[in-house]
Formats: sequence, structure tokens, C-alpha cells
Amino acid sequence: MHRKLPMPVRRRTAVTLLGAALALSFLPGQATAAPEPATRAAAVPTNDDVVISQRLQTMVRPVLTAVAADTNVRALVRTIAARQSDGDTNALLSTVVREAEESRIVNPTDPRWVALKSSITQLADVNGFAYHPQVYIPNLDEGIVTSTSVVVAVAPADETLNAIPGYVLNSSGQVQQTPTAIDEAYTDTKEVWVLSANEPVTTNPTAALRPVALDEAGPGALATCNPTGARNDKGLEYLQKWRVPNRGEFGGWFEGKREMRAIILTTTGVTIRTIAFPGIKKKYIDRWQNSDIFITTWDRAQWGDVLGYQWYEEDGGPEVAIGVSIPFSGGTINANVKWHKRDDNGGSAAVMFSESTYLEYNTGKVSFATCSQGGDGGTGYDNFARTGIASASSTYPGYSPARVNDGSANTSLGGSYSWANNAGTYPPGSPEWVQVDFGVDKTFRRVVVYTSAGYPIKDFDVQVWNGVTFVSAASVRNNTALSTTVVFGTGARTSRLVRILGLSGPTHQAGFVRVNELEVYAA
Repeated sequence: MHRKLPMPVRRRTAVTLLGAALALSFLPGQATAAPEPATRAAAVPTNDDVVISQRLQTMVRPVLTAVAADTNVRALVRTIAARQSDGDTNALLSTVVREAEESRIVNPTDPRWVALKSSITQLADVNGFAYHPQVYIPNLDEGIVTSTSVVVAVAPADETLNAIPGYVLNSSGQVQQTPTAIDEAYTDTKEVWVLSANEPVTTNPTAALRPVALDEAGPGALATCNPTGARNDKGLEYLQKWRVPNRGEFGGWFEGKREMRAIILTTTGVTIRTIAFPGIKKKYIDRWQNSDIFITTWDRAQWGDVLGYQWYEEDGGPEVAIGVSIPFSGGTINANVKWHKRDDNGGSAAVMFSESTYLEYNTGKVSFATCSQGGDGGTGYDNFARTGIASASSTYPGYSPARVNDGSANTSLGGSYSWANNAGTYPPGSPEWVQVDFGVDKTFRRVVVYTSAGYPIKDFDVQVWNGVTFVSAASVRNNTALSTTVVFGTGARTSRLVRILGLSGPTHQAGFVRVNELEVYAA
């Protein structure tokens, strides 16, 4: 099932393509002087993308003559771009100027160099905002063939174009248009320098909301979702994966990586968080990206039963406020969000608590899927311990606390199946423990403890954390069974930590307590 809730799309001007039109007016192979600003033949436009493209067009000659034609500066540009300091193979021209002059590989008074520095300032004020020109070298990180004769192109205002003019210096030092236009296939194997405006790098401003213990897997590793696809109250909600099915969305190949963003909203229009995903190349964006980003603990009393996902692709510019409306069954999420003037609207979709996490959502531009983990009661992983983090007071070499919540109730003896305390820490004089931390409070009443064949744990307490200390909720003595179910006679407990406090191992080896599996249930 797909939910398709398209939003009005802000598309860049695709009619006034003055810079690109000017470039294409040159005959193939014809030598010409540096391209002239298109504003000479038209009124000054107000669209930032058109203005930027026009001014970048006038930078073609300075970049070819002062940068691309110089062996040392050319190498410096590639070095700076290869750093990927902003996540893409870009070299800010201001950085090139600074490092070239610091390295003394240029003459700062050379007219060509002075012209380059002067041309950079043209983007310092575009309708009141400062943009930063750069050289973007597609696929520099994928083994393209570099050349002494660099092809320079200009990112056009029309982001739907698939091919754009290329320029080189001929043997007479004049700017000459390449015989054929430059397309994406060309850049897969050959070097092209695309002049464009740098797009900002945004860090995730709400990363602190992510629980550290559950975030260690990182991008690319999928969280273990409730197998039924159902959500539980106070379960952990993840944005599991996303993709852009149409690779042509959000600009052409000349724009570099796609910087996708998602704003997560409540039914009252409150932003829970804004997610900044790592940049993805256009040619890969139609593949599923396993982001596995923690969104929130879905507490229905706090967030309600609907979350809105508003997507956009970041291109930069001054910050603007945008009103969005995200319809859902029974209402609409209305909110004011902020992104940048040149950013592209990626559409929106509503995710309802009652919907299966196997559902794939589609905004009309972006497809994504969610994941729910744990929570109170209901279906899914009823065993709360399964998604927690296990630790212990000590561990015998070859054994591991992680065995107690790995989902296997195998009671075989050995470190492949069990946790056991280390030697020299013998109970009952020094009680040993193993515990599971759910990360959030759970309400539970029943605990099942599995131990090792031939070496059952004899005496133990089931303890819970009350916010100050551990208290015993139940005690088991003289146990000989390999599986012991404990139901709290005093009623359910609410805690984020459950501990098995081992007081004694079996009679023939009292100094070692073993737990093969710990299960925790609501009832």
C-alpha cells in the first residue's frame, strides 16, 4: 500500500535560461571571447538561480585562464575537492585563492589572477544574500580520467537539463565551446569542472534526542523491528530507509550530491526533529538508503496518533518560513517550517500509529519506511529484554552478557549460549548480576530465566531499578529447573532496568551463576 500525499512543488525557474542560452548560441568548436553577462540584454532578474547562473557564466574565462591553465593551481583544485570537506567533491574558489597564494604558486598581481578574484565577488550579493562560487568535479572520487585540457561548465538555472555546454581553452588561449554538450555519461569517465554555488552542510540539530545505546549500529544497519509490524505505546520509532524513485528529482547531475532533509511534526505542528541525511549522488538516490534514524519514543499521550514527515532537498540561500499542510485520515497537520530559499520541496506524508510498519509511504517524490521497536504491551516483541542492552558485574572469559537477550532460549552449557560471572567474584559472599537496560521505562510483571544444563542457577533475586537503587521484586531459592518463570505477586513494575542478582550457583559449583536467557513480559 502506498500513501501518496503530494505537496505543491517549488520548482526553479525553467523559462529564463539566459546564461545557458547565451552559451549555446556559440557554434560548436567556435572560438570566442569570454561569455558576456546575459543581463546586458535583459532586465535584471530577481530569481536567485538565474542571477547565479548568469554571474557564474562570466567566471568561465577567469577559471580557465587563471586556474585550469596552471599546472600547480589545477592540481590544488583537485586536492581541495578530494578532501570532500562538505561531503562532496567541491573546491570553494575562495579556498583555492587563499591556498594558492599561501603556497606562493601564483603571482597575486597577475591580471588573470586579479580577474579571477574579482569574479568571485559577484556572488557576494545576490538579492541580498552571499553565495560562494565553487568548482564541482563529478566523480573525482570514482576514478575519472583527469586531463591537462580542463572542460569547464556552468550549472544552469534550469535544473531539469540533462546536457549543458562545455568550454575549453584553445591553442590561442581563447575560450572555445566543446563540440558536444556535456551530459552525465560524459562525467562518468572524464573530468569536468562545474561552476556552481556552494550548498551548505547542515548537521543534525536534534541528534541529542537519539538514545546513544541504540544508535551504535549507525547508518546502514537496520533496527530490529516488531515482527508483526505493529506499534506499541512508548515504542521506539525509527525512520528505517528512504529513496527517491525518480533520479531526475531535485536537479541534474551538475548539482552534485542530494542533501535530503526530513522534518518530523506532531499533529499540533510541533517539530520533533529535523534530520539531515548524508549527501547521496544522483545516480544512487533511487536505491534504498538504510538510514535507521531514531525519531522518538512514540508516547501517545505526548505525541498523539499521527506524525507528519515533510521532506525537502537543501540547496541553500536565505532562510524562509514555509506553511505546510499534511492531510491524514481525520484531520490535517498545519505547521510553519523553515528551510532555504533555493531548497526544493520533497512533499509530505502522514504516518499513523495504527498503521503497519510494513507500509511504504510516498510523498510523490520521496519513498520511505518506518520501524517500531519494543514498547508497552500489545503485539510485536512482547519480550522487552530482546531490544535492550545487556551488561554484567563481571564475566567469565568466553562468555558474554549479550547472550541473555539474543533471542535464544537454548540451555546448553558454554559461552556460546550463556553469561557466567568471572572467577574470584564468587557468590554468595559477592553476589553477581546480569541486567538488561530497555532504554525507556517499560511496565512488566513476568520474567522468565533460562540457565545452563547441569549447572542451574540455584538462588537469585529479580531486581528492578526504582530511580534511586535496585529493589528485589521477587526471590527464587533452591531452583533446579532450567527454565523458571517469575510473576510478581505485588503487581506490575515500571522500570527501564531488570537485573538477575545471582546469589548461588548449583550445589556442586556454587561460585558460578549462569544465565542463558532473560525474558521480560508485560503480563
